[in-house]
Amino acid sequence: MTTRLIQSVAMAGICCFSISAQADNPSASDDTVVVTATRAEQGLDDSLVAISVIDRAQIELSQAPDLLELLRLEAGVDINRTGGAGGQTSVFMRGSNSNHVLVLVDGVRVAASGTGAFAWELIDVNLVERIEIVRGPRAARWGSDAIGGVIQIFTRLPDGPFVRAGYGRYRDRSLTGAIGNGQHGLTVTGRRLGGFSSQNERGFAFDPDDDGLRTLSAAGRGQFELATGQLSWYARMVSGEVEFDQGESDVLNYSTGLDYRFGAGPDWRFLASTSAYRDRLDTEAPFGESEAITRRLQASLQAERALSNHQQLLLGVDGWRESGVNRNEWSEDRYNLGAWIGIDGARDAFSHELALRVDRDELFGSAATGNLAVGWRFAEPWQLYASLGRAFRAPNFSQLYSPGFSGLFAGNPDLDPETSWSSEAGLRWQPGQGHRASLALFQTRIDDLIDFAGTDFQAINVRKARIEGIEVSHRYASSQWQAQASYTWQEAEDRDSGQPLLRRPRHKASAAVDWLGQHGAWFGIESFFNGSRRDIGQERLPSYTLVNLRAGLPLGDDLRLEGRLENLTDRDYEQVIGFNTPGRSLFLALSWQGPSSGRR
Repeated sequence: MTTRLIQSVAMAGICCFSISAQADNPSASDDTVVVTATRAEQGLDDSLVAISVIDRAQIELSQAPDLLELLRLEAGVDINRTGGAGGQTSVFMRGSNSNHVLVLVDGVRVAASGTGAFAWELIDVNLVERIEIVRGPRAARWGSDAIGGVIQIFTRLPDGPFVRAGYGRYRDRSLTGAIGNGQHGLTVTGRRLGGFSSQNERGFAFDPDDDGLRTLSAAGRGQFELATGQLSWYARMVSGEVEFDQGESDVLNYSTGLDYRFGAGPDWRFLASTSAYRDRLDTEAPFGESEAITRRLQASLQAERALSNHQQLLLGVDGWRESGVNRNEWSEDRYNLGAWIGIDGARDAFSHELALRVDRDELFGSAATGNLAVGWRFAEPWQLYASLGRAFRAPNFSQLYSPGFSGLFAGNPDLDPETSWSSEAGLRWQPGQGHRASLALFQTRIDDLIDFAGTDFQAINVRKARIEGIEVSHRYASSQWQAQASYTWQEAEDRDSGQPLLRRPRHKASAAVDWLGQHGAWFGIESFFNGSRRDIGQERLPSYTLVNLRAGLPLGDDLRLEGRLENLTDRDYEQVIGFNTPGRSLFLALSWQGPSSGRR
């Protein structure tokens, strides 16, 4: 298996480099701008942290039906889902827990107050404009939860009318419509899925019926000039039903917010933001009914100033108040206030990043975090960098206040936050001809992990984890080809028991290549390898490899036929013990793009 894996990774790299050698018109150096790493605009090539960007063009090339198919191709990101589309989805970054990833949608925190996790299955890819994935601790900029990293999803701002209708295996039907002028826009999408049985005979609640999904989602955003600045608005909503073996969940989830950017004289720039988030999940299952509600109000103010031609100062304060309800169990609320400072800059061949932050949580007190990174561009296409970061995660309401089951597995209001130290060293190759390659070595130590291991299995701070790994990635883009390949090796271990952390493979690799023809036609292939890993009870789940095809064919100036063939080899595999996964599946869609306003 190891030999086959090495051969697969080598072939992925050879594939990418051979394609790049054949390309006619290599693109210029990447001018992509990112905002998630430092909370300010920054060139992707200038960042001293590992960042991946998935833009709208890549989403359309992939024809991915959901975020799972997009994210699992990225280095350092592991995905697990219970059943088919709509099944509970967990995202692990660099071996940390799923609630160690800070998830933002248009800058809004979207984790549930009860579990601290985000319902990835509820984001429709047709609403997504781009995704920024920052690997490594970012608590010094964002506060709690950003131990493994930050993933920020930006919703679409359509420019012109758009309609897309699709159909695929498992009675998967979708319809999307959008209208906008590049300044204001609205996208609405619906999906109905007949599905398949989410569990098999090994599942604890196996019921051999089809478990489907029905969702209706909408997202709108816009911007206009106001006084001396620019006011931006954004809103998102999803309503739906998710079926699982012997149960069903109804969900209503929405967020909305305002951003105002303005200047004060020639030196200072400000960003003021406010937002609201609400999530309601009603579940009927054999063990009873439950209702979980999250409400969160969030506000921030940050300032930027150029200290010289080579340095930038950032100052910020933010806060949020969240309340949570788990019917018949607990109803609680709390606030968090944070203040931070960052200095970023470069001079000659050297660059640096420094950030410090203090948070005040109503329940456990104060926490101090920080990031320090330095870079050295020792030759024009080459850069070395190193970083050190401190992060934390506040206990969620279930860990604090759950009454448990007949006195067992109860929460503990005296819990301390989980804390971590992370270090990273990396090498980048950015020749400015459409290529970007990187190598990163990382290590994380997490202390005071919360586990239900106290008296009567009460929640206590006892566990420690050690995570170390290597990420290798390469991307190439030209007028005719798009290619990417990545490989991740990681060892995530419970330091107390010596056992591996669950559902995190030691090896993972992916590769994707797309040929871009004339007039909007394209054809692509992607391959994904997931190594063996341990699940509940330390049972071993075997490795698997998936191969997917995707293509598009113009049928006129505005109409296009698109398609994706998933699991080409019809591989039978499990992501989670006892849960089924899709077999070979074909999805087809017709999309129509009307004329744009040209106002972007």
